[in-house]
Amino acid sequence: MARRGGGYLVVAAIDFGTTYSGYAYSFRDEFKKDPLTIHTNQQWKDKESQLVSYKAPTSILFEKNGKFKSFGFEAESAYNDLMEEEEEEGWRFFRRFKMNLYREIDTECARPVRKLGRALKLKDAQGQTMPAMDIFSAAIKYLKEHFLLALQNAIMDSTSDDIHWVLTVPAIWSDAAKQFMREAAKQAGIHDKQLTLALEPEAAAIYCKEIAVKANTESGESRDLSAFTSGEQFLLLDIGGGTVDITCHEVKVDGTLKEIESPSGGPWGGTVVDEAYFSFLKDLVGREAWEDFKTNNQSDLLELERIFEIKKRIVSNDGHSVIRVGTNFLQSYKNVHKSTLARTLSESKSVYSPVVEVKKEKLKIQSHQMVEFFQGPMNNIVEHLERIFMKISMRRVSTILMVGGFSESDLMKRKIETSFPGKTVIRPLEASMAVLKGAVMFGHAPQAICERTSPRTYGINVSVPYNDRLHPSKSLHVCDGMEMSTDVFKVMVKIGQQVIMGKTKADHVCRPARARDTVSVVEVYESTEENPEYTFNPSCRKLGELRVSMPDTTKGKERTIVVTLHFGFTELKVTAIEKGTKNIAEAKFDCLN
Repeated sequence: MARRGGGYLVVAAIDFGTTYSGYAYSFRDEFKKDPLTIHTNQQWKDKESQLVSYKAPTSILFEKNGKFKSFGFEAESAYNDLMEEEEEEGWRFFRRFKMNLYREIDTECARPVRKLGRALKLKDAQGQTMPAMDIFSAAIKYLKEHFLLALQNAIMDSTSDDIHWVLTVPAIWSDAAKQFMREAAKQAGIHDKQLTLALEPEAAAIYCKEIAVKANTESGESRDLSAFTSGEQFLLLDIGGGTVDITCHEVKVDGTLKEIESPSGGPWGGTVVDEAYFSFLKDLVGREAWEDFKTNNQSDLLELERIFEIKKRIVSNDGHSVIRVGTNFLQSYKNVHKSTLARTLSESKSVYSPVVEVKKEKLKIQSHQMVEFFQGPMNNIVEHLERIFMKISMRRVSTILMVGGFSESDLMKRKIETSFPGKTVIRPLEASMAVLKGAVMFGHAPQAICERTSPRTYGINVSVPYNDRLHPSKSLHVCDGMEMSTDVFKVMVKIGQQVIMGKTKADHVCRPARARDTVSVVEVYESTEENPEYTFNPSCRKLGELRVSMPDTTKGKERTIVVTLHFGFTELKVTAIEKGTKNIAEAKFDCLN
């Protein structure tokens, strides 16, 4: 299979999720005929529960020497077996590790609460550390190779050069986190030129725009909605395992999507519900019994998490939920308290007696207690949506599209419906696959997102001749005998400005600070203000730096390189060219510490 006309014959998308990950793909000829002809893997299977899934758990196992062993259901089962045989010591098991790349941004300024760097290390189930880059790259490599095997089985003469890869990332992730994923993909064997990053809610929006969906009318009847047409606006609510991503779009005449509000969201995904549930279990049996259970029954703890992952999707406001916890969980309580949990609850010796019963190896939990686990993330999502809908730009948005694994919870859907009675709330079939399938479509037609809204003001750090009447003294710097005011914020794009993919760009003429410099460094900043004056303002954060190679020093400080920042793409793109020539300068933009 050879590439024709310079295009890739296959687009393969990897949706790297907090709880589940998978891939999908389609061929170029198929996409031209029907964009919705997308192939997914249907071989992920949990041997214990016989559950067949389109995605595998984001779990990975390494041998004692750090060599990759397995991923997904296989990793969880293998680690379970090791723990049952008490042979897990030294093995490295990681689960739900994606959120380690999320760095919250202070709402009052652009500064991250925590910085992200290449040296980041993660702790495994036993507290051992391992470089995060190695963990992420191994997971991506596994999914890549799993797909390549499936592709070769379908078309024997396919090659990796014919594939355009798309890797999904949350829209609220920092540029550093996006770069981290790109470098992890490169380490996994995916060449930069063959890789595109897709924002998860944007990918889902592309998919949902094309499919026929069903919505409930005010009368309670269900009706079909055709694909969105020109001028229609909708909000895409992507509720995943770790993050909630929100984007708002308008369909243009040519069918492309124009972003009408900057992406937003927060860490309010399904794992927050899990944390509330396990906090409840800890309080139910007491800290000592819980620690005894966790320490001595790691395989049972993993099973508890897997069971609740399924149960939480069918929680309702009525009745109760019966969840298996196993004999070891109950035995840990008995070991510490010298009594059974069933007796303690039946004799009303616990504050949880009205809401929990023990039924053999299971807990019968009343519905209002189960619903309580959801309150935190549900309230955060609703409050955030209320703030969004108060904006003037959102006055014509009447439709909310719910996608992502956590959106499959009926409890979550009802919460959104009751909180926004004037909006049409739609949850497509296979809502958890919308991001993955949309990412494939985005890979074929990245121009589907034609216009975005700049989430912040972007610019660079420049120096200008110092004037004591205009510039603060702390900006004074003497360079080659000249007094200069440094740390001046040169605005390139303002917050809220519409940026068009492939068209919106800003140039800056770069000169070396000193005549003998062989490298010119351009620092790129972002700010929550529209017109910040200096990069040391509280609203500003250094996004990264561009290092431009200028090895020929014969012209001294007269050497000029035109640095161009390209906006409107998933990632900030930077190019550099020597002024007056066609020589492309060697330039690298780095966001990671």
